[in-house]
Amino acid sequence: MFLALLTALILYCAATILIARQLSSGHQPVSNTPLSYYLAGLAVLAHGVYLCDSSLNGFQLNLSLPSMIVLMAWMTNAIFMLAGATLPIRRLGILVYPLTVISLIFAWAWPQSEQATTTPSAWLSLHIVISLLSYALLAIAVIQSILHWYQEKLIKARTQPALLAALPPLQTMESLWLRLVIGGFIGLSLTLASGALFSQQIFGRPFSFDHHTVLAVMAWLVFAILLVKRFRNGLRGAQAVIWTLLGFGLIQLGYFGTKIVSELLKLQ
Repeated sequence: MFLALLTALILYCAATILIARQLSSGHQPVSNTPLSYYLAGLAVLAHGVYLCDSSLNGFQLNLSLPSMIVLMAWMTNAIFMLAGATLPIRRLGILVYPLTVISLIFAWAWPQSEQATTTPSAWLSLHIVISLLSYALLAIAVIQSILHWYQEKLIKARTQPALLAALPPLQTMESLWLRLVIGGFIGLSLTLASGALFSQQIFGRPFSFDHHTVLAVMAWLVFAILLVKRFRNGLRGAQAVIWTLLGFGLIQLGYFGTKIVSELLKLQ
């Protein structure tokens, strides 16, 4: 399904270019649903077609690194599109879509190893859905925090008035970031709890503190501290970005980092 992949890449790039033009000009679209949003929606559909071919085979789930990258990227964009229907976050696509393009190209170029597939049980399916939702919300929160921090810098420097005019108010951006972090933190908590309580039903083995679990717990602690600091001390700006990136980086390292190492060892 290379055609579906190519279509998704082209549409994601086109949506990015349109958002960049809107931001650079400070143009507020007359329509509540600008063309970039429609193009991104079509990109997600094409991405989904490619996902069905690369990651899903009937009731079988491909657990290889490229497959899981495609799946997580699709889930992130699907959640982003759904949230964008009601929340003023559509222009975060200026970062969401290029990162998706990079992820898809990386997954496509990654050397194919022996595919590990499984038929997910009801418990495993629920665990995967919760973890993917958590990952998607926290990924969007990272992008939101970076753009919010950059917006603060522009306001203090009194530069780029067109860009500032095209972005939501600073208070709205901060509120959205906080809601995304809280949602992702709740999802991460449920992921860890379900993995610990129902490890035998989900993974077919007793719960153990392996490197993946340790890094996930560390990420949970980082986001817990972040939320405590936010509500107690009003944490914001560059510090909020650092804490958000640190927590999400640990999640990336815990799953994709270990996955990359294990698959590289298989290829040798």
